[in-house]
Amino acid sequence: MATSLFLDRGFGRTTLDLVAQHAEVGKSSLYARYPSKGALFAAVVSRSIQTMFDHLAPVPQGLSLVQRLQAVGEALIEGMLHPRCVAFMRITAAEAGNFPDLALTAYQDSFDGAVAYVLMGIGETDLGAVSPGLTALAQRFVEVTVQPVSFQAAFGVDASLLRPRASVYVHDAVELLHKKIAMTGWE
Repeated sequence: MATSLFLDRGFGRTTLDLVAQHAEVGKSSLYARYPSKGALFAAVVSRSIQTMFDHLAPVPQGLSLVQRLQAVGEALIEGMLHPRCVAFMRITAAEAGNFPDLALTAYQDSFDGAVAYVLMGIGETDLGAVSPGLTALAQRFVEVTVQPVSFQAAFGVDASLLRPRASVYVHDAVELLHKKIAMTGWE
């Protein structure tokens, strides 16, 4: 319920009283769990980010490294272009001045989740044991492919215009990453 209210009304016009009313719970119950609107918003943003990653397709198996990275990059971009994700990027960015820690945490959680997905695409199964060099490559892949598209979407570029270009962004990044992986022997 809170998610819908934040998406429909934005942060400023959503109150805990309104959330309690729509959720049909007592205000004291809501306040016991979320002492402030900021705390509720943080929980909603965190859950939204997790939901996006939960809905990503499993990393394809039986494909070459290049094909897996292409699929992973395109899946990440598609997830970031989902209207709900774009809406939360906009709301979180708009509230960054009031909640800088939340904005930074939302960014970092999203970025780290994308990097983990890329590492799985590379074939890493134990994400705790990945070398720093390979992690840096996955981070760069996200920076080159996902971030420009999500930035454009957050600023209003229509997703239907971004999707065709996204495949090209991913293709170019895959070529660069694949060359670097081959040079370092991680393949």
